[in-house]
Amino acid sequence: MALALFLSRNLFSTENSAWIKSTYFRGHDPISLKPYSIKDVERLAYRLKINHIKYAYIFAGPYQNDGHLPAYAFSKKAKESIIILKKIYPQIKILPWIGGVQNKTVYLEREKWINNAITDTVKLLKEMPIDGIHLDLEYVLYPGAKFNHNRLSTKDYSLYWVKFHKQLRFSLPEAFISSVVVSIASGAKPWKHKHTLSELKELSSVVDQISFMFYETSLMDSKDYKDNLKEQILLIKELKSLASNRSQYLIGLGIFDEEKNLKAYRDLGFQNLPLTLNLLKEVQNEIGQEKTVVDGFAIFSEWMTTEREWKQLRNHLELK
Repeated sequence: MALALFLSRNLFSTENSAWIKSTYFRGHDPISLKPYSIKDVERLAYRLKINHIKYAYIFAGPYQNDGHLPAYAFSKKAKESIIILKKIYPQIKILPWIGGVQNKTVYLEREKWINNAITDTVKLLKEMPIDGIHLDLEYVLYPGAKFNHNRLSTKDYSLYWVKFHKQLRFSLPEAFISSVVVSIASGAKPWKHKHTLSELKELSSVVDQISFMFYETSLMDSKDYKDNLKEQILLIKELKSLASNRSQYLIGLGIFDEEKNLKAYRDLGFQNLPLTLNLLKEVQNEIGQEKTVVDGFAIFSEWMTTEREWKQLRNHLELK
């Protein structure tokens, strides 16, 4: 929304989110093991507030092999961090980021696993001062995913994936449920299983928010990238027109260190933040939509976003 035209049309709202590492729930950095301080949590709160991040997807997983959530998700440290974040930034919505990879620690086809996962997710909502949950369930396809060989097929996975969301909604009828998927634009070729429009229509009647990752697409041509971004937004428009829809829709923007083995799928030297933001402006103007289509941005990830990139986002949204 860097242009006044965008503001007058209200094409983007500020339902923005960011994925955040588990440091603030564990009490230490999961990689360096360096403990965090209250000052670290306070700095996070101010960073989210200044950059208009409404939903904090703080990692609280993954689900374990038996379906249970790890103990740190329920810890005193986690609760203390949430209280500090909300004291400084009362408008923040804390959505613990839970999920995992199918056939690795996630087994959506196993009844016992499902029961444990739903029981712990309900427990998390009851025991912790949070505002909902953010689900990140993945079926990894790229050649390194040896754990997928001879396991649950992608076709069966899709059925169980939709069913799990429905079971969770039944157990948590009032909770805010968010979920993330890869782009469903026809030309996008992600390294994770790509759900169908039909599946997303079902999901839209169950969850409150869906974030589409538009950075793991394998699209390396500017025209193709723009065309598929436009298609993704038009698909969102179609989803929003459904009478059964209850969801808002975010476009996921990738901001992270490149992994060499995934560069064919997400080359951020090309699919970078400035390019994507500029193309979003062009696409929105071409569509000429008078009502909000994209409800906000989902940033992956908070811990790798520089101040320069935060400023680019603020300028795009005309937020000071």
